Amino acid sequence: MKTTGFDSKTLIDSVNLTSEQEMLRSLLNLTKLAVPRPAALPSSSTRPAITALCRNYSLFQPQIAPSLCSPTGLSPVQESVRTVTKFSWGKGKRKSVHSVLERFYRLHWGIWIRRKAGCHKHLWKKSPQRKRRLRQHVFCNATQSYLLDKMVGSYWRKPRYYVNDPYEPYHSREEFHLTAKKPRPYSSPEQI
Repeated sequence: MKTTGFDSKTLIDSVNLTSEQEMLRSLLNLTKLAVPRPAALPSSSTRPAITALCRNYSLFQPQIAPSLCSPTGLSPVQESVRTVTKFSWGKGKRKSVHSVLERFYRLHWGIWIRRKAGCHKHLWKKSPQRKRRLRQHVFCNATQSYLLDKMVGSYWRKPRYYVNDPYEPYHSREEFHLTAKKPRPYSSPEQI
């Protein structure tokens, strides 16, 4: 049975089969199937075009030109990477992301603070007022704080106390009822 100028004999003769693929060669002789290889594309190597019989794949694959299938080394899309390790190799525990611990600081009432963006870049062309604003700390919002809480371990979420802590006045937020730790002072109705 011939198909477009190719038959199974010429296809087998043009391909150098190894000893592991003798079974496929006998199967090819039995079935008399031939898959014509495109004539315009050069052969990528001397390896045979017949691949191993796999589940959900055909018996034969045509060879593709190396210029079409070789990687260029450039990826057109930058894949996002989340650096949280959910299970470590040693103990199987969740690990903290060290870049979060370097860039952010968690106050005792649950909010995270950070420096303003660009605080170290191109300082030679920024005015003194702008440099002062960039040295200040800002709050992260609730969504960012929740994400940062998930990116660090329970050790970093617990309050830690240091001697002469510069953030000591900011660790308590008594004016908000959800973060207040002390009871509100009692005021009698006569005082109001």
